[in-house]
Amino acid sequence: MQRSAINQIVRSATGESLPARHLYDASRIEDIFRQAREREPGLTLLLLSTADGRAVAEDSVLGVDGRRLAAMANSFLTLGETVSRELSLSEAEHATVCTRQGNVVLIRVNADKPMTLTAVAAVEVNLAVLLFHARECAAKLETALRSRAA
Repeated sequence: MQRSAINQIVRSATGESLPARHLYDASRIEDIFRQAREREPGLTLLLLSTADGRAVAEDSVLGVDGRRLAAMANSFLTLGETVSRELSLSEAEHATVCTRQGNVVLIRVNADKPMTLTAVAAVEVNLAVLLFHARECAAKLETALRSRAA
């Protein structure tokens, strides 16, 4: 028996779950990421993660650890949503981080279970353009993830 098969048996016996990426249609998510990158070549990272911070899918040229980033991104977006509620504002639609070297947009993807889309673009991509493409990508992900569960 191969080691990966043994690990899966041990995980199920101990109640450990499979990595998040095995629970979703990775090829469908990757197609959506590819389409987004074709429409805006300045996108340097697209990452989909679960609301508890586990990476599901990643398309990146940045060479970052998607697992670590997934946890941080979800925490950041959740904090933004909490601040919005505390200020008695409407529900937060997204959170952004702007730097001299590029921008980050985090969007809640409302599928069967809430997820987080992290989109990063080089500084040459205007923040409004990044937000437009991130929102478009999130909408496509919501549709794909909902139709899979149906």
